[in-house]
Amino acid sequence: MAEQSLSLTVTLETVTPLFLGGAEPRGAPELRPPAFRGAMRYWLRAALGGAIGDRNLEGLHKLEKVVFGSTDYGSPINIRLLPTGTDLKSSPKPILPHKPTSGSRPAFNSGQGFELRMWQSRSRDQTTWQAACAALRLALTFGGVGLRSRRGYGTMRIVKSSEPALLPPMPTSLNGWEEYARQTAEGSIAATRALAQSQKVSLVSLTQGPAKFPCATQSGIIQISGFTATSAEEVVKGFMQKTRPHPAMGGIKPRQSSPLWVRPIFVGDGFRLLFVVLVSSLKQETDYAYIRQFLDHNFAPQVIVQAKGWNA
Repeated sequence: MAEQSLSLTVTLETVTPLFLGGAEPRGAPELRPPAFRGAMRYWLRAALGGAIGDRNLEGLHKLEKVVFGSTDYGSPINIRLLPTGTDLKSSPKPILPHKPTSGSRPAFNSGQGFELRMWQSRSRDQTTWQAACAALRLALTFGGVGLRSRRGYGTMRIVKSSEPALLPPMPTSLNGWEEYARQTAEGSIAATRALAQSQKVSLVSLTQGPAKFPCATQSGIIQISGFTATSAEEVVKGFMQKTRPHPAMGGIKPRQSSPLWVRPIFVGDGFRLLFVVLVSSLKQETDYAYIRQFLDHNFAPQVIVQAKGWNA
């Protein structure tokens, strides 16, 4: 009997515009696997930090290489992106939705569907496959792909999946999203712990304070806001309108990525925001108390998610 192939197909729908670079950096966007692989690598690293800690960088690089390869080792994980019907339509979109005169770039419009196909070649190692699937689920649940993905652009939802046990369709209720977020976070830790054990990399307890890199820690935040809007773009715009320049939120001078990820979710009565904060020691000391106060004051958390192994 032939061995079953490790593969899956998920149908995705764009929730907010996708700024995906193509052959021309400011030209028409293109569906390209490297953008998805980059997002998956980031979130795999975030989960690995919760499994092996933030100090074992040699172990971190070893496990990343197993899943996504390196300059001297090809990744066994393959990705292909295909429109479900006609080619995706694009149009110029403001980079800062609350400041439409600040400039725009072509982006894929929201409300469009396409397929992501992923399969594993060269081996049938289940731990590698489970880790890759966990990374994809993290990227789609807590983050996005492309420019401004930390601020809600590049968001997609899973409409249909050939492997619902690994990547189930996304919910449409508040309780459903609370459980979905918890299972996503906890499942990623289980998958990366199994990967580490298979490669003989030591496991450690969850880091208490800021980590050496953005990853799961006891100080991490996962919460759903009480703030609502009628569309995904409007709820992102509402977030941006309330945001004020502050070193804790990232910036250009010095160049520092924000530790706060913002993702619009549909919960039946409108769109809300799912927030994730990865607490780490950045170039400029980050005031995480400011981020907590900012979220509590402006967005009245409706649900606070405690996920074992991720932030609890």
